[in-house]
Amino acid sequence: MSDWARPMTLPPSQDPGLAATDLQAILDSSSDCIKVLDLDAHLLSMNAGGMAVMEIEDFSVCEHALWPTFWEGVAREQVEHALEAARAGHTTTFEGPAQTFAGTPKWWEVRVSPLRDPDGGITRLLAISRDITARKVAEQQLQEIQQLLSDRAQTLEVRVSQQERALDAFVRFTTQVASITDLEELAMAAGDIIKDAVGGATSGLYLIRGQTAFPLAFSRNTPPAVRVARQTGVPLSMPLAAEAVQARRTVFAQGEDGRVQSVGYASALSITPYFSGQRPYALFAAGTGRPEWTAQEQAIIESVGRGLGLALERAEQTRQLQERTASLDAFVAFTEAAGVAVDGLVLARQAELVLRATLDQVSVAVYELEDGLWKARIWSGDIQPEVIAAIQQGIPQDAPNFAEAAQSGTGVFVDGWKAEDDLAPSASNYGAVAIIPTQGGPTPQLFTVGTLAARAWTPREQAIIRAVGGALTLALKRTELARQLLLQRDALDRRTQELMAANEELEAFTYSASHDLRTPVRHVMGFADLARRALDQQQPEKVVRSLGIIQQGAARMEQLIDGMLMLSRAGRQDYHPRMVALEPLLTQAQRDAELDFPAQTIEVTLPTPVMVWGDATLLQQVMTNLINNAVKYSSGRDVSEVTVHVSDTDAEWVITVQDNGVGFDPRYAGKLFGIFQRLHTHDAFPGIGVGLATVRRIVLKHGGRVFADSVDGQGATFGVALPKPPEA
Repeated sequence: MSDWARPMTLPPSQDPGLAATDLQAILDSSSDCIKVLDLDAHLLSMNAGGMAVMEIEDFSVCEHALWPTFWEGVAREQVEHALEAARAGHTTTFEGPAQTFAGTPKWWEVRVSPLRDPDGGITRLLAISRDITARKVAEQQLQEIQQLLSDRAQTLEVRVSQQERALDAFVRFTTQVASITDLEELAMAAGDIIKDAVGGATSGLYLIRGQTAFPLAFSRNTPPAVRVARQTGVPLSMPLAAEAVQARRTVFAQGEDGRVQSVGYASALSITPYFSGQRPYALFAAGTGRPEWTAQEQAIIESVGRGLGLALERAEQTRQLQERTASLDAFVAFTEAAGVAVDGLVLARQAELVLRATLDQVSVAVYELEDGLWKARIWSGDIQPEVIAAIQQGIPQDAPNFAEAAQSGTGVFVDGWKAEDDLAPSASNYGAVAIIPTQGGPTPQLFTVGTLAARAWTPREQAIIRAVGGALTLALKRTELARQLLLQRDALDRRTQELMAANEELEAFTYSASHDLRTPVRHVMGFADLARRALDQQQPEKVVRSLGIIQQGAARMEQLIDGMLMLSRAGRQDYHPRMVALEPLLTQAQRDAELDFPAQTIEVTLPTPVMVWGDATLLQQVMTNLINNAVKYSSGRDVSEVTVHVSDTDAEWVITVQDNGVGFDPRYAGKLFGIFQRLHTHDAFPGIGVGLATVRRIVLKHGGRVFADSVDGQGATFGVALPKPPEA
C-alpha cells in the first residue's frame, strides 16, 4: 500500500507554528486529487494540487457537485460501491477511467474513506485520486509489444516448420534416387514425394520438343483422364509454362488462373523448368484440386524440384557416359577386328560383323558410288534375296536420304523410314535406317544400317552406329587412328571423373542436407520454444535474445543454401576452353581478396606470365577462391604472404598457391575439397566450406586434379593441375 493511501489521521501538533494554514499548504502541494465529500457525495473541498491535475481553475464551478457524476459506465458503479462502503465505515480502493473537468481522459487510482468526529461518528467522506495514466499507457504498450513478439514468434515457427518439411522432402527424394538414372523412375519418385507431402497432389515430367512439352511420366495418382488429355503436350506458349521458362524457376498459378490452364482436374498448378545450358529441355508440373497452394506446399514443391534437377543432371551425365562407353566399346571392337587390313571392303565387312554382334536385329550394307548409282558391295546375310538384287542394281545418287547423308558428311538417322522415298520398295519391312558416309578411301562409300525391330533409333544405337562408321573412316585414314583413339579414351576418363565427382558431391549434398542444414533448424526450433516460454513468463529481454539467436540460425541456414546453389551453378556453367593468360586472373583475384579483407595487409608474389588451357570465367573463380582461401587462413598474421607458382610439364600446368597461415593437419587434406568440409571453427575463420569444393568441381570439368599440403601451424599449399589441350 502506498504511503499516500494510508488513513488520513493527523497526530496532535506539538509545534505551535503548525497551524491550519500549514496543513492546507501541505495538502495543496500534493499532486493527488484530495477531496472532502458530504455523506451524499457532494464536493465540499479539493486541494490545489488536485484542482491542477483535474484541470479546474475555479473550484466554485464544481463545488457541491455530485462527485459520482464525474464517472461513467463501470467506473461509476465502482464509485457508488466505494461510497456505500465508506458510509458503512470501510475504506475501498479501485482503479478506473474518468475525464478531467476539461475533458482530458485519464486513469485514476482512487481511495474512498470515512471521516469521523471525536465521538466516532461518520460526518464526511474522503476521496483521494492519483493520476496513473502513464502507468496504464505503459502497461498497454507492454501488452502490445508482448502480442507483437508472440505474433512474430508464431510466424517464425511456421516458417521454420515450412523449411523443415521442405528439407525433409528434399532429403527423402535425394536419398531415394541416389542411384537412379532412368528419367521415368526419377519422375515417379518425385511424384511419390509430392503426393505424400502435398496432400495428394499429382505431377508429371514433360520433355520439350520444339515448342511443346510432351509427357514422359506421370505420378501414380494421376487420373487416367488427365493422362489422356495431356498426351498432346503442354505448349510453351501457355502462360504458366512461358513464365517458368522466362524466370528459370518454379512458378505457381492458383484459383481461376490455375483452373483455366489445367485440363479440368486442378485449380492450383506449378511448373519447374530444367535447362541444358540456355535451352529448356524439360518441365516438371504439379497440380491439386484445391484452389490455392499453401506457403509450405510451395516450399516443398520448390525443394523437390531442385532435387529432381540435380538428379536429372546426374542422369544426363550417366547417359552420356553410357553412350560414350558403348560407342567406344564398338570402336575398339572394330579396331581390333580390322587389325592391319588396308582394303576398304575388308574393313567394311569387319564393321558389319561388329555392328551385328553389338545391336539386335539389324541389317548392314555398304554402298559405293558408281555411275550415279549407290551400289551395294557388302551386305549382311539376313537380307532377303529380292532386296539384295535391288541394292546390287543400285539406288539413284539423288535419292533424298542418300543424297542428304553424302552431302552432310556426318550421316542421317531416318525414323519411320519409307522405302519408296529412296526408290527401294523391296526394303519396306525396315522401320528405321541409318546412312553414314565413310571418307578416306579412293571411292565414296555409304555405310547403311536398317532395323526390323523398331521405327526409331535410340540414342545408344545412334552412338554405336556413328562409332562404327567413324571407326571405318578412321581405319581408312590409318595415320589418324592412334590419335583419335587416345582422344576417345581421354574423353571417357574425364567423363568418368566427372561422374565420380558428381556422385561424391551428391552424397555430400545429401549428408549436408541431413546434418549441416538441420543444425540451424534445431537452433531455431529450440530458441523459438524458449521465446514462447519467456513470453508466457513476461520476460521480454529473454524473448529478444532468443529472437536474435533465431535470426542467426536462419542466416546460417541461408548461407548454407546459398553455398549449395553456388556449387550447383559452378557445375552447370557452360565450358568454353581456350588459351587464357593466367596473370590477369591472378591480378583480379588479388583485387577481390583486398576487397574481401580490407583490414589485412596482403602481399602476393605472382609467377612469370604463362598461358593455360581452360574456360576464362571458370578459371577466374578458381584463382579467386584459392587466393581468398590463402588470405583468410593467414589473416591472423600481420601480413598475408601469398606465393603463386606455375610449373609446366609435357601433359599439364601445375599451379600452386602457398600462404603463411595456420595450415592444417595433412592427414585431413583429402577432406578439404568436399562441400561444407572445414578443419577450423566458424568463429576462428568465417565461412561455410564451399570455396574449395567449387574449385574441385571446376578443375574436374577441365579434366584436371586438385591437391593440398601443409604442416600444421606453418602455412598451407593448395594446387590445381590443368591438362594441356589435345593439340598441345
